[in-house]
Amino acid sequence: MKQSVLALHGFLGRGGDWDGVKAASQGDIDWRCPDLFAPGGDDWRKPPAFVGKSWLAGYSFGARLALRWLVEEPQRWHGALLLSANPGNFQTDAARSARRESDDSWASAFRSEPWDSLIPRWNAQDVLAGGAVPPRVEADYDRAKLADALEHFSVADQFTEAARLEGPLVWMAGVCDAKFTGLLAAMRDAGFPGVFDAVPGAGHRLLHDAPREVARALDRLTA
Repeated sequence: MKQSVLALHGFLGRGGDWDGVKAASQGDIDWRCPDLFAPGGDDWRKPPAFVGKSWLAGYSFGARLALRWLVEEPQRWHGALLLSANPGNFQTDAARSARRESDDSWASAFRSEPWDSLIPRWNAQDVLAGGAVPPRVEADYDRAKLADALEHFSVADQFTEAARLEGPLVWMAGVCDAKFTGLLAAMRDAGFPGVFDAVPGAGHRLLHDAPREVARALDRLTA
């Protein structure tokens, strides 16, 4: 039976980031991979309509969106594959404030900094070290959407209640991504539901570093 999957890319991503996973998948899947930050494209704030229940798959920013939608409209989703996901849940006000300040600073940069200096700075962040660096062309993006997402959907504002997550869940992070493998372990220890998988040889950008492993996980989840 064909399964519907809404696949959400990361911040500064595109729907085509899922192409490697789609090519590797052996499942009977009806894919929808919106461009959330394209000029005149989909609205990142709300999920597009499907006929019937669907599965969610999200990477990084897209995984956080998936977590929000799972909680807000559980009746719409069978479950989710969550890649490099940050649930929020800061332990101190200082850590939350620091993240908000960082996101506000990046939002300002995405509104006004020249693209040719901005993108290398973005890619130089520790969490993105190693692995593939996908090309990002300014014409593919609405800068106001990017800045708006940083300002109005900051991790600083996110708190995920484990008890409110329904449906089968699979969480994945790359072994080379120390921050997010740490989050993976912390969520498991805190009683978050689902299967937790650390992917050898992969960093934060799982869609580019490990598309076959992601495809296998999604195929098992939706079978």
